[in-house]
Amino acid sequence: MVAGVWLPVWGALIGFIMIVSDIPPFYHFTGIAVLLLVIVGLSRKYLQEDIEGEKNEEEIKDPSIYIRKPEKLLLQLGVVGLFALVVESAMFDWSGIYFESVLQVPKSLQIGFLVFMVIMTVGRFLTNYAYRILGKKQVLQIAGSLIFMGFFTSALFASAFDLMALKVAINSVGFMMVGLGISCMVPTIYSFVGSKSKTPVGLAITILSSISFIGSLVAPLLIGSISQAFNIKYAYMLVGVLGLAIVAMVTFCKAFRSSEEKDQ
Repeated sequence: MVAGVWLPVWGALIGFIMIVSDIPPFYHFTGIAVLLLVIVGLSRKYLQEDIEGEKNEEEIKDPSIYIRKPEKLLLQLGVVGLFALVVESAMFDWSGIYFESVLQVPKSLQIGFLVFMVIMTVGRFLTNYAYRILGKKQVLQIAGSLIFMGFFTSALFASAFDLMALKVAINSVGFMMVGLGISCMVPTIYSFVGSKSKTPVGLAITILSSISFIGSLVAPLLIGSISQAFNIKYAYMLVGVLGLAIVAMVTFCKAFRSSEEKDQ
């Protein structure tokens, strides 16, 4: 489990090394594909067999759950998840382009994606500790604020300094704030499903995922269009505003209210 959390960091580090070493994508991707085949071959014997006939009793008794309108809680959680995946896609797909085209730094200093992944992974380990100290709602509010501040730090100060080291440092700090903010989003949203949703968990997660992953489809079109028409800095500022939208939804939507707040 712990090793699995660090895999994205290893992927970012390997990609960074390949870029700096000028290794063509064909050899990079081929090597990764061979590695994955080896891992699958070695791990196959540890897979569990499917158990037939195992179905949720509630789903059997009430098949209408598949066609009724999703509960409001899932829609609210799904929208926040959609915003979160737009943010993730902006970092996964565009952070390298941002350092190259906006900051115009050499390949050896294009560390934005790497620092983002490292801090996001560290944030995943700190999430449960933050729950105990602050509670899930306040954690999400802080996370949305960090996303907003991170994107605006990078966008507003991208070209404010001529010194390359300072430019890279400030933008890396911005990417770190985004990484720390986004690290807890998906786990926290999914935890609300298990604790609050009245829909069977399997179906609820499917509905939540279906809404959330629209963000991954929309983000490239949104960021690409704005970048082509204006500048990727403005696209990043727009994505940063989604951080404030997350804060607003978490603050005012019933899905995120604690039992104490509901009683008041």
